[in-house]
Amino acid sequence: MQDCYAYLEDLSAPETQAFTETAHAETLGELSGSADYHRLKDDICKLLQDERQIPFCQEHRARMYHFHQSEAFPKGVYRVCSAASYRAGMPDWQILFSVADFDEILGDDVYLDGVSHYVERPSQVLLTLSVAGGDAAYTLEFDLESGCIVEGGFHFPAGKNHIAWRDADSVWVCPAWDERQLTKSGYPCEVWLIERGQSFAEGTPVYRMDADGVMVHAWRYLDPQGAPIDLIEAADGFFSKTYLFVQGAEAVPLNLPRDCEVSGYLAGQLLLHLRSDWQRANQSYPAGSLVAVKLNKGILGEAHLLFAPNEHQALESVETTKRFIVANLLDNVSGRLKAWRFHNGIWCEEAVPDLPGGALELTDQPWGGDVVYIATSNFVTPLTLFALDLNVMELTVLRRQPKQFDAAGVEVNQYYAESSDGIRIPYYYVGRQANPETPVIVYAYGGFGVPELPHYLGSMGRHWLAEGGAFVLANIRGGGEFGPSWHKAAQGTDKYKSVDDLLAVVGDIHRRGISSPKHTALQGGSNGGLVTASAFVRKPEAVGALVCEVPLIDMLRYPYLSAGASWIEEYGDPEDEKFQTALAALSPYHHIEAGKNYPPALITTNLSDDRVHPAHALKFYAKLKEYSPHCRLYAPSSGGHTGNGTQEQTAAELAAVLVFLKKSIA
Repeated sequence: MQDCYAYLEDLSAPETQAFTETAHAETLGELSGSADYHRLKDDICKLLQDERQIPFCQEHRARMYHFHQSEAFPKGVYRVCSAASYRAGMPDWQILFSVADFDEILGDDVYLDGVSHYVERPSQVLLTLSVAGGDAAYTLEFDLESGCIVEGGFHFPAGKNHIAWRDADSVWVCPAWDERQLTKSGYPCEVWLIERGQSFAEGTPVYRMDADGVMVHAWRYLDPQGAPIDLIEAADGFFSKTYLFVQGAEAVPLNLPRDCEVSGYLAGQLLLHLRSDWQRANQSYPAGSLVAVKLNKGILGEAHLLFAPNEHQALESVETTKRFIVANLLDNVSGRLKAWRFHNGIWCEEAVPDLPGGALELTDQPWGGDVVYIATSNFVTPLTLFALDLNVMELTVLRRQPKQFDAAGVEVNQYYAESSDGIRIPYYYVGRQANPETPVIVYAYGGFGVPELPHYLGSMGRHWLAEGGAFVLANIRGGGEFGPSWHKAAQGTDKYKSVDDLLAVVGDIHRRGISSPKHTALQGGSNGGLVTASAFVRKPEAVGALVCEVPLIDMLRYPYLSAGASWIEEYGDPEDEKFQTALAALSPYHHIEAGKNYPPALITTNLSDDRVHPAHALKFYAKLKEYSPHCRLYAPSSGGHTGNGTQEQTAAELAAVLVFLKKSIA
């Protein structure tokens, strides 16, 4: 069947640009015409720029480095204060550079995507400057002491490059600024070692993978208890990879499970997060475990099981300090910590202080010490920043974010819906009231093993919960809330189960009488956009609206658009008969039909999204518009896939979403 909207896949075509600009202008004209829009936008922006917000920092040698955006500096500044003044609550900030200055230097519209300090000389940094907020970025070496770009330093053109410090005078470079350097997914396939003073052409090529792979990445692990090591990750799928140990200019493969994740290195041991069971030396290590494996000059040695999850748990993240391993675990979708210390040749678990339940994030670990910074929150409790000194197991509150809404009377309940195959799917319901007239946003992601956690609702609480709305977080399969098995249950030909789970949650909400179809909206982004859009076209009568953000939509074309080929392990290959039927059934684009009564939909993208191709959203909007006059497209010119832009741009989009939802289901 001919795709009459295929032309929208060419983003450089004047027709595509005109189509996008016209549709966006119509949407903005309608939504910004509401008096509520400007009030919401101004208030959200004011909250984002509130100086009482917690400044999350990188600490290096008793100095706190922070990226800060404000009305005066929309693109932001990088600033520093002493650790003592930060802890005292009166930071003595000094601006080191303004991001906007690099627009003129590079002749491009750039946004700060990262600052990589060389930890043994923290004033020496690599700046990653994203083009229009997308994944492609420039790299510049910058001296924070002099406030200048380093003359003759490590500078690389824009691309989806991976650049990492090796030592003060060399970097690992995985280049992606030339088509010959790319995999079919658009990521680097080469690893080079570049010494100070060398041009790229003078560098040392260390490794090259086949262009059919996904990407390569190289980095150095520093070990405060031993010598550093250099590793290469060569991924031939999103989850399948080979790790290589670098000796000189030779890369030697390590005999590790193909789908494990190397999560750290300490005391001469690699820390592995297993996605599948691992049988080794008559010992079995279950999927989801954290395992420490000795590594000596590229030879793997004895393994030690640190953590094995039960059916309600998952390993979320791992951090190492000078003497400790710290793991952030999920226990029934609530975070908690575990810690181990290497003592007398064995890993010993250490008791850690209790932290509040909810969402927990390890935000920083200053090099060379045993302090970790931890942020906690839940749906109705703002962020608190803690410092945990692991040597004495002392927990200190550093900052508390001010409340953004009155949570009095707001209840948080965890319910379970039964999916089509009988599996119980947990979801959180957050709101003051629960009746058939309650407008409810049902948010879902359900992909790539990524968990959705009970984070503070902030602006959504202020402008939705406080006005009588409710919020639902659906922990559907495909996510990582309960470890690898929860993810794999909705992967490949079983991806439809994410959609089944979401519709089961919606049905359960309605059966409980805590909302009704005309007052229920689905919301999701990226993979979550795919899941919510698929549910929307499958059962439009079940909901009153859809907010579909930077989504995948055409699942028969996705591997050929932007980074789509890198996700074949998640969804399957449409050229393979095994997956073709399943993808055709899942694909929202192929199930928009005449005769169905589609409720209002707001679809978002931007033309600088170089991860999920904007054509997914553009084609979905164009085709849905044929049958639904209530379909809208929000597509600003910049922001990339992750919304890397100014606070005003963030506020404008959230205000548009809220106005749309209030018009549609409130």
